[in-house]
Amino acid sequence: MVIREAIDRDVMSLKELVAQLGYTSLNAEEILVKMKLYQKENYKLLVAEVDSNVVGFIALHWFDIFHSAGKIGRITAFCVEEQFRSQGIGQLLLVEAEKVFRNEGCTKMEVTSNKKRLRTHEFYAMQGYDEESKRFSKYLK
Repeated sequence: MVIREAIDRDVMSLKELVAQLGYTSLNAEEILVKMKLYQKENYKLLVAEVDSNVVGFIALHWFDIFHSAGKIGRITAFCVEEQFRSQGIGQLLLVEAEKVFRNEGCTKMEVTSNKKRLRTHEFYAMQGYDEESKRFSKYLK
């Protein structure tokens, strides 16, 4: 397995992985636009590749937070192909994310997970993540 930065030819694999998260409305062109954003400063998009096939990804963003020293690293999206789950790929992507965040001066990292994804919550807990707060959201029209 190889972890590397995403490149344009990964777009269809990423589209399929995003769909596995339940976000089926993004087309390939929109995914490509997002990929370009994640090539900019304070962003990184990593993929896990097995036998030249993308089987997972993790999207990272880091920024200064007003109320604390240092930066916070946020995992904005994260998915491993269904048939490759529970094989350590997600753990390796998280380890790589931690390296990126540390190198960028982050003192904390966080991830948001939909409340219905109970298996995912167990995964994060096993990786040393604590549930610290409640997140509220409101869609703007």
